[in-house]
Amino acid sequence: MIISEFGRTLGVEEWKPCMDMLLAGRHVVLTTHMNSDGDGLGSEVALASALRSLGKEVSIINPTEVPSNYVFLNEIADIQVFDAKSEDAIGEISLADLVVLLDANLRERMGEIWRHVNFARELGALNVLCIDHHLDPEDFADLMVCETYASSTGELVYDLLTSMGAHIGRELITPDVARGLYVALMTDTGSFRFPKTTPYVYRVAGDLVSKGADPNEIYDLVYNSLKPESLRLLGTALSEIRLTADGTVSWLFISQEMLKKTGSKLFDTDIIIKYLLSVKSVRIAVLMVELPDGRTKVSFRSRGDVYVNEIAKQYGGGGHKNAAGCLLQYAPEKAVRVVMDAVRHFLNGREVAGK
Repeated sequence: MIISEFGRTLGVEEWKPCMDMLLAGRHVVLTTHMNSDGDGLGSEVALASALRSLGKEVSIINPTEVPSNYVFLNEIADIQVFDAKSEDAIGEISLADLVVLLDANLRERMGEIWRHVNFARELGALNVLCIDHHLDPEDFADLMVCETYASSTGELVYDLLTSMGAHIGRELITPDVARGLYVALMTDTGSFRFPKTTPYVYRVAGDLVSKGADPNEIYDLVYNSLKPESLRLLGTALSEIRLTADGTVSWLFISQEMLKKTGSKLFDTDIIIKYLLSVKSVRIAVLMVELPDGRTKVSFRSRGDVYVNEIAKQYGGGGHKNAAGCLLQYAPEKAVRVVMDAVRHFLNGREVAGK
């Protein structure tokens, strides 16, 4: 694992083990975490496009479907959704000599894909590479590049492809690659406003624009392409937002009934959490979503030095300091009680400590 200080980038020599693994691979499978987002998807299609230009056979196989506002990325590289009954997807994994997990550092984030990857790996013909920027990585891959200084996995893939291009004497940031990486960079920085949006991030964005990414088009495709179902869910959800008496915590629970009533899907909930943090007094925002199997998906957001990844870690989750999540094996009523108690205890502990 390579660990760097905040604010620096990896050079060609530091990227070399990763480059060697990618260049040696003949049949590469790329994947990202369940409930994929712009960073994972943009990084995937960009890396796939670059590797195909080098003559590699590349497949993208994800554990869950692509959210509707990111479907346009299929124009760059086709994204398959894994189905345990699909012989094609399983066959792709069994034939691969390299699997690359992007934007996740826990094997369970791969869902059912991991079982098939691990089986192929045990046969001795498969390597696993992980490229990510989240905290608390699990050491499961043959090579992990987990750099928490980076604003996004897209930033890391940009540095990797820039270094690889210099190494082999070839430009790898084509217009398609630039488009995918710009999606990754824009979405995971909150449109260039989150804390890790360093001057370097703006320079990367500028370079991607100069190489073919259209900022206006990409923003419009990602943020202005909601379906009516998403809008109906948003309207219903906004009326259900709750705040604690002191206004420091906002929270919302979205049930399966709410999703069915509005005709929306799990990924439609992603646009809601920003509204939970829109009240100035709120320090922690919590979005809980009931899953079809009865479990509860929990997303945390926070301001400043309120590090919600510490709460998520208590329940096997993780993420960033100000944006984290976990999955609870609890039914709705218990999930709400457990999560809100954990948030209150966390804030009370900070007050006692004088933070």
